[in-house]
Amino acid sequence: MKLHHSNSVAAAVAATALVVTAGWLLAAEPVASGPQNTSAIQALKPGLGREQVQINCIPCHSTAIIAATHATRQRWDELITTMQQKHGLWPLVPTIRSQLLDYLAATQPPSDPSLDAGKQTPWAQPLYRPNPLW
Repeated sequence: MKLHHSNSVAAAVAATALVVTAGWLLAAEPVASGPQNTSAIQALKPGLGREQVQINCIPCHSTAIIAATHATRQRWDELITTMQQKHGLWPLVPTIRSQLLDYLAATQPPSDPSLDAGKQTPWAQPLYRPNPLW
């Protein structure tokens, strides 16, 4: 009989602990509401021309490669030409190309001017992922 009473007490203590824990969890501060992920355009730094990057660059790859690349305006121009010649980027009217270059040169300049801006960075290759939307 005593054994049965011990089991009942243990079960009551466990149930009480469960209720107290559940109440504490429910009373805890709520997690911030709203989207936890940022959109592709939000991942880019603000600036004039950001929309052109969204229209002309994001259809083929994620913004991670843009954020990981730091280059001079001349190198960005070379990269756009490479995208057109080797990867099927459509022809850009001069004003759009200029807006892209202005934005990229202003928001993604070389990290260290003493570094060769045209140097390839093989470590960044894993960051070049296809656009996850298609």
